Amino acid sequence: MNEKIKQLLDILLQQKSYLTALQLSEMLGVTERSIRNYVRILNSSETQDPLIVSSNKGYRIQRDLYTESIENRLFAKDDADLLFKIALILMNQSTFITFDDLAVQLNYSVESIRSKVQALFSKIHDMNLHVTLESRIFTGIRILGEENQKRLLLEQLIPIEEIVKGNLTESTFKLLGKLSSKEAINTEISSIDTVFSRHHTTMDFIVYAKIICHMIIAVSRYKDGHSISLSEVGSNNKSHPEFQLASSLLAMSVLPINNEAETMALTNYLIALPLNMPGAFVPEMNQLQRNRLEASLKRAEEYYGIPLYSNERYRAQIMNHIMRLLDPLEESIPIFNPYSKQTKREYLFAYSIACFLYDDLESDFRLQIPESEIAYLAIHIQLVLTEETKNGIQTKLVFQGKKAEGELFRYKIQTYFPRIDIKTVTPTMIQEDLQKYQLIIRCGFQEPVAANSKIVEISKGMNTRDIAKIQNFVETVGTASLIQQLDYHHMNESSSESAIEYLLKKSGYFNLLPYFQKRESMSPTDIGHLVAMPHPFLKGSETTAKVIIGINRTEIPWGHQKVRLIVIYIPASDLKTNKNFFNDVYEHTSNLAEVHALLETKTKEEFIKVWNRKGDYSNAL
Repeated sequence: MNEKIKQLLDILLQQKSYLTALQLSEMLGVTERSIRNYVRILNSSETQDPLIVSSNKGYRIQRDLYTESIENRLFAKDDADLLFKIALILMNQSTFITFDDLAVQLNYSVESIRSKVQALFSKIHDMNLHVTLESRIFTGIRILGEENQKRLLLEQLIPIEEIVKGNLTESTFKLLGKLSSKEAINTEISSIDTVFSRHHTTMDFIVYAKIICHMIIAVSRYKDGHSISLSEVGSNNKSHPEFQLASSLLAMSVLPINNEAETMALTNYLIALPLNMPGAFVPEMNQLQRNRLEASLKRAEEYYGIPLYSNERYRAQIMNHIMRLLDPLEESIPIFNPYSKQTKREYLFAYSIACFLYDDLESDFRLQIPESEIAYLAIHIQLVLTEETKNGIQTKLVFQGKKAEGELFRYKIQTYFPRIDIKTVTPTMIQEDLQKYQLIIRCGFQEPVAANSKIVEISKGMNTRDIAKIQNFVETVGTASLIQQLDYHHMNESSSESAIEYLLKKSGYFNLLPYFQKRESMSPTDIGHLVAMPHPFLKGSETTAKVIIGINRTEIPWGHQKVRLIVIYIPASDLKTNKNFFNDVYEHTSNLAEVHALLETKTKEEFIKVWNRKGDYSNAL
């Protein structure tokens, strides 16, 4: 598959709105006709609906039809199927098998099989499963690992997105016909439907398809005498609601299974999935676990200024979420989260807090936390942030005119902007107001006061220009001064590490490099749309907060993305993190066309002008 098609897919995945063929052709350096051909190829897959929607506005991807492993179907379907076959043969072997025998069974050359086995080894390493490939010269290869981990390996190699709603049994059989008959698969699906209905359990279709595959693999392996032992499973989770669900699924499967180890393994597997089950469940935790979790939440609250510990409800929600997933994580069960990339980009500040918490807990609980679980925890934290930001922006309305008219104007502003909380309406403003209030709206004055990021001048007519000024303040509250005082650099670096080093040196913050390296090691700070937002871990500047902009000549590999625009954020010396700035960066980089406009700037002044041009915010300062 053409590399340009992969780039097109990546661009569309990061864009919420439509992009025209012209815009896409300019970004990829190809003709508009090529773009139309690429879209035709992407839409020729076996999904029921087109992956790429076209209209007079341009092209947009249907995100609900896409998850990461769809690329296996679009770009490397044959390879994915071959790796699955190799893994299955190795798992069914009790002894070594030669590359020659593998090649004969699969009808491939020995050289091809050797390269595919190497690819399988690499995938196993990336999955962080406790499975290894052992190779001996003149003897062959074999796969080593516990049964639970072997099953998970098989499942991870299946392109689950090929299972479609309209032809569920047939599409599942196409993937797993090597393990089960079509009739048995149909029976298994019917049993799963019955169990979920009885337990009032719902989920996304991709999760449902994943459970179907897991059950078919489990039944097939159990039938062939490969059962899970009690030594493979962690704590007894019989109190979890997933235990009853697992018991029912196994009892009603096409081959009924009544085995404690199998039930516990399936329980932990279900815990690692995003299922909607009735009722609330509070997992047990010992005092040591509670103390460690509470200590981490206290530190996070002190650093980020969010009541993750002091608010009992928030504390319970987050602690319960983490405790539920300890057993699946200990057993190296992949945490399934089809929305990891989207969460990381849209809730960057919450994701940063989740990284902070899990950095503490990785050492305390001796676990390796996958990015999919960091993203899950970020969703819980985002709910806290959303609730906390319901508090209004503390505002003073300085109004020139009659008192009654000013009160009516207060009502009008607060109706238009629910986040604004006007505490007082007066005809005058004093210097202390700049410290007391987050926003000062001056209305009806001919002569403006000295420019200040907290002051917005509007007319009594409240025209569209005035509304835009206030709206942009609301969207970027507390961040305008950071943008006005940013450092701006063009550069030509080839890695994320060298890019961060270059920018910190140029702006005089090189002493913070170890803290940036620590944060990147926890989870790369790429956020999509060619943008990365590096920030230090538990360290601020010696004085005030700082923003450093870097525009690289070419794209840099950064985590799972390619990056050209680097937005470095350094909190103030007191470590009070400006959560609004994280939101501001997301708002200004959510449109890829706007990112390209920022990349085209040549000077700091031009960059600020492009950044602030949304709603003409520059005139509100």
